[in-house]
Amino acid sequence: MFERKLASHLTNKSTLVSKRLMIIGLIIACACGSENNVTPSDQLYFPLQVGKYWIYDVEETSILRLNCNDNGEINSKYELLVSVTDSFPNPEGGYSYKMLRSTRMTSSQVWNPVATWTSKIVKSQAINNESNVPYVKLIFPVFDGLQWNGNLFNNETQLNGKVEDQYKLTLTDQPFTSTKGQTFEQTVTVIQNDEQKNILYRDTRSEVYAFNVGLVYKESYLLTYFSNSQLPCYAQNKTQQGFIYKQTLKEFGKN
Repeated sequence: MFERKLASHLTNKSTLVSKRLMIIGLIIACACGSENNVTPSDQLYFPLQVGKYWIYDVEETSILRLNCNDNGEINSKYELLVSVTDSFPNPEGGYSYKMLRSTRMTSSQVWNPVATWTSKIVKSQAINNESNVPYVKLIFPVFDGLQWNGNLFNNETQLNGKVEDQYKLTLTDQPFTSTKGQTFEQTVTVIQNDEQKNILYRDTRSEVYAFNVGLVYKESYLLTYFSNSQLPCYAQNKTQQGFIYKQTLKEFGKN
């Protein structure tokens, strides 16, 4: 009888110790994850893998008016293919990915390579190097209200005259339906700028990223208005010069 009670006591004690060790292990793991400040699953909003590709429909409008009544608009539509063609080690200890960009006017034409960008994830930052200008596109982990300087690694000047470009994350983990009718159940929206009330210019830029897909929509309005107070269109938000850009995902996959 005594032996059975002793054996039962030792078994229960062993089980208790094992549970305590498991709890301690979980606490340590959580602490390490908090210290690194990176949630691996969130990085799937910015998936990078050789062989992946995305095809977008693009609409562009370039504006240059000499006077208030000048039409001055050039509109164009085309398809954009972004494909991950290669990867290579970077100085940060991770990998950078080559993003070949090709265009065609219609789906019946062959793709014409136009540029090669690179993308990488360094710690908590997803970075695009676009024509040798690096931008911090996303920060991990994602949550509503998260803000960061998209121009942290460049000196590009904005329409407001500032170099710092404050990005803000919103609509985290929300569904998004594109103009193509595609619905993505889990997305995040990055508001890169939202200045629309200034009588001198408009700078509104945003990007939408879907979980395990990547960039699904991009929209930019970079417009400067007529600033000559002697002109009849002054202070009427009449664009003198600018650029409107819309990029909508139509297909994605992996070769």
